[in-house]
Amino acid sequence: MKLSLIVVNWNTVDLLRQTLRSVVSTGITDSYELIVIDNHSADESVDMVRNEFPEVTLIVNSENRGFSKANNQGMAIAKGEYLCLLNSDTIVKEGAIQTLVHYLDTHPDVMMVGPRLLNADGSFQHSCRRRLPTPTNSFYHLFGFAALFPNHKKITAYKQYAEDPNSTGSVEAISGAAMMFRRHVYETIGGLDEQFFMYGEDLDFCKRVKDKGWKTVYVADAVIVHLNGGSSKKRRRASIMNFYDAMWLYYKKHFKETHPFPVQAIIWLGIHVRKQIALLFQRNKK
Repeated sequence: MKLSLIVVNWNTVDLLRQTLRSVVSTGITDSYELIVIDNHSADESVDMVRNEFPEVTLIVNSENRGFSKANNQGMAIAKGEYLCLLNSDTIVKEGAIQTLVHYLDTHPDVMMVGPRLLNADGSFQHSCRRRLPTPTNSFYHLFGFAALFPNHKKITAYKQYAEDPNSTGSVEAISGAAMMFRRHVYETIGGLDEQFFMYGEDLDFCKRVKDKGWKTVYVADAVIVHLNGGSSKKRRRASIMNFYDAMWLYYKKHFKETHPFPVQAIIWLGIHVRKQIALLFQRNKK
């Protein structure tokens, strides 16, 4: 089998239906399988998949195991030569999956590819083509400097705002909303790090790919709409907490050993302050 598509779902029945419909109608000519892992949804997601998509391999968890653990469940049973992680709030445009498959087929030196992600309004989603986070570029991004200086390549380095989204090429990181990689990647470095419940696991995976000396490519001609936050919008406060906790976890895993304690304390304080600001804004929205 050429391809395994893995979709994790939690209480997004309508979005999941839209995602699965877009996949089966998008012109995939190679042999493929669809695997859905449901994280104990309270809506009709499970019945919908069983009734409307009987060809799907469905795993139903008895609890919300998080994004990383659920994807790893899917990868553990996947049979494809290529594995593709796909969010349940995506709409796959015609030919997008086949374009990614073709790129891996014709570029044996590339180990992982990601599509162009668009917001619902058609605007470009910068998270699909970015650099790996560092303390410096994360500071510029989180505290608004990247928005103030959108054409400054150093300040906007994390999400590469100053780069052309129409250009296919090597990148350090792509988005976990839609990423495709060779089975050899999974067999060599393992799945997603299950310390990350939600957020950060895709960047950690990309860093582990990069640390192996492997190449990741952003493929501009493969287009997928990412509606962004289908599950997380249902648990907004918890999602904010998960996001900033993941940021600190990523830092500890990849940078802690290279920084003295005073630097670690400053970085922890910066993340903590930014989390409190985000939570305050969320409370004021109610």
